[in-house]
Amino acid sequence: MSELMSILHYIFVVVLGILPIMNPLSTVPLVIALTGGMTAAERTRQIRLAVLYAACVLISFLLAGQLIIAAFGISLAGIRVAGGLIILALGMRMLFTGQDESGPTADNVAAAEHPGQPDIAFTPLAMPSLSGPGSIAAVLSYSSQIPADRPIIGHFVIICGILITLGIAWLVLSSSFRIARMLGRSGVGALTKIMGFLLTCIAVQFIASGIHEFIQGWSLGG
Repeated sequence: MSELMSILHYIFVVVLGILPIMNPLSTVPLVIALTGGMTAAERTRQIRLAVLYAACVLISFLLAGQLIIAAFGISLAGIRVAGGLIILALGMRMLFTGQDESGPTADNVAAAEHPGQPDIAFTPLAMPSLSGPGSIAAVLSYSSQIPADRPIIGHFVIICGILITLGIAWLVLSSSFRIARMLGRSGVGALTKIMGFLLTCIAVQFIASGIHEFIQGWSLGG
């Protein structure tokens, strides 16, 4: 039972780390802009595909994370510090401006002016909205923390966290029009700032963990 509780705890930690970065609430205006002229069935299909594509992207980076580290000679501590810095920059932006990487951009809004575009699920919904640099950095950071003697359980925990997070994103995006009416622009902005604060805390933890490993490595090397 204690093993199961430990697994559930770490899954929750992964969800808590990725969800504020993904911040599906900030993608709500983009979904409204891009799918306003679609039928309900087509809008549902595009959101479902976007979530599927985002899952493929994040899980691919998770599984290929160790290969990337080995190919470029990057240390695990380096991955944690770099991931933490990316997440810190994103969190500070969300905290002080109320915007993040998944919010509407000029290119994304321009895409809404072309309703004949066949598929918006991959770009911009899946990338960069749901699986942008911040989410990828978080996944790589978590992959660097998988114990060497428990790789299967470690990957299982992170994959479960990714899928649960994307399940939440699917629920939010599927309710985009209702959420926009209920919260309004100021409500979405306030929640984005709260998530920015959480991200900043998570980023500091990643950076501190990486620096601690660097210091340990130097001490052993000395």
